Amino acid sequence: MKQYVLFIAALVLPLGALGQDLGTPEQLQSGAALYEAKCAHCHGAAGDANSVATAYLRPAPRDFTSGQYKFRTTGSGELPTTEDIKRSIRDGMPYTSMPLWKGILSESEMEDLAYYLKTFSGDFDGPYGNPEVITIPRAPTYDEGNLARGREVFEANQCADCHGENGRGNGPSALDLEDEWGYPIRPADMTKRWTFRASATREDIYRTFTTGLNGTPMPSYQQTIDEQDRWALVDYVWSLSEDEPNYGTVVTAVGTAGALDISQGAALFADAPRAYFPIVGQLIEPGRSFYPGVNGIAVQAIYNQNEIALLLSWHDMTAEVDGANHPGLVVPPFDPATADTAAGPFSDALALLWPAETPDGLERPYFMFGDAKNAMSIWFTDLATDSAAVLMGRGSASIAATGATLAHYASYEDGAWTVIMKGPRQFDSGLYMAEAAFTPVSFSVWDGLNQERGNKRGLAAWYHLYLLPMETQSAALPMAKWALIALLIELLLVGVVHWRHRRSAT
Repeated sequence: MKQYVLFIAALVLPLGALGQDLGTPEQLQSGAALYEAKCAHCHGAAGDANSVATAYLRPAPRDFTSGQYKFRTTGSGELPTTEDIKRSIRDGMPYTSMPLWKGILSESEMEDLAYYLKTFSGDFDGPYGNPEVITIPRAPTYDEGNLARGREVFEANQCADCHGENGRGNGPSALDLEDEWGYPIRPADMTKRWTFRASATREDIYRTFTTGLNGTPMPSYQQTIDEQDRWALVDYVWSLSEDEPNYGTVVTAVGTAGALDISQGAALFADAPRAYFPIVGQLIEPGRSFYPGVNGIAVQAIYNQNEIALLLSWHDMTAEVDGANHPGLVVPPFDPATADTAAGPFSDALALLWPAETPDGLERPYFMFGDAKNAMSIWFTDLATDSAAVLMGRGSASIAATGATLAHYASYEDGAWTVIMKGPRQFDSGLYMAEAAFTPVSFSVWDGLNQERGNKRGLAAWYHLYLLPMETQSAALPMAKWALIALLIELLLVGVVHWRHRRSAT
């Protein structure tokens, strides 16, 4: 019935909006069907972001009835073009619940859907329905000579107030930012270009500086920063990040004959390769974290004959060093209608997770802190303290202290935590980290600002730690050995042939 009403309304729409790009009745009917099947569960049947999923998503789904679209090629406060809406549908929004529909919907289906989204706001049918498109020029060649000027522009326009001195999203205003609907909004972490919404080419970054992001505190700089300086700012922001996260699967530990003096901090790991892993919210058991505060962690490792030390670092808007935290804290079931008002504060925390015993084959402990069959050794540090301890987990409801402690170092500087934990390669429970072998390892991070504790946390999948052998055997000895074996076999064959020949002659 609803589709029939929309179809009749669509027949009338173009009569009052001559020249507007609003689609044909057939396109609107197709778009309505696509919306109900693919979009309504997040954006709401009426397009007002009022749905069963809204409370579980951060950032919140777009309210199409407002006519506010962040990513456009039009001026600040203007409506988007049809192609702008299609681009958002096609490419999605990285690191949000909005997926990319490229390869799932055809170009014509995405166009039909874009036209249907316009029906949620009457502004598209009014005098502002055909906004002027801003021409985004082709990016000039990246020029490191622009970086100093770009930094000056960054400072002069108070970009650090939100994005932080080094672009990590930890500026003094970051905690207070909200969008037009009152939802908390995080400034972009400019050191993670792969998380930028609406793509992250240099032209895209220039477009964001030029158009601003409607409905957010991010303004347009079209009138306040000239084109040359905007490109210098683009180059500076570009320089803060790699193109891709290059997620790893293995932490390669480098061996040393000396002591592991973790008081050296990061300098101790200068020769250890860095691996970067994604962190996602724990959504399996009660205490779910639907929008975790941390989305990635970098890991390095070094070892000697008896010990291993790991350095872990991640970005965090603030250092929560008041209160307490623990993997065993009970978290009530998530209720979207009720704010999490548990007594706090909760501190930031970190855990390294290992199988308690050397795994047999591919079996691993359940990543919810182990299970009754396969226990988990948990190297845990509450960052409100200056210590680290070894816990034993046999499930979320069964986490106990072992009495063992670990050497520990932690520091927070400019939006980044650096934590080092050092422990034995041989666990009391049975696990041994052997050279040239792969040891399963995982990570959990608690963001106290986000009231994460217990099972409400960010976590990683199972990955591996590989201890690179300290002594590499020379290739000469194995080669000589096999050459000698080959020679002996050859002499034996020659001897057998001669013996048979003599016997035949006799």
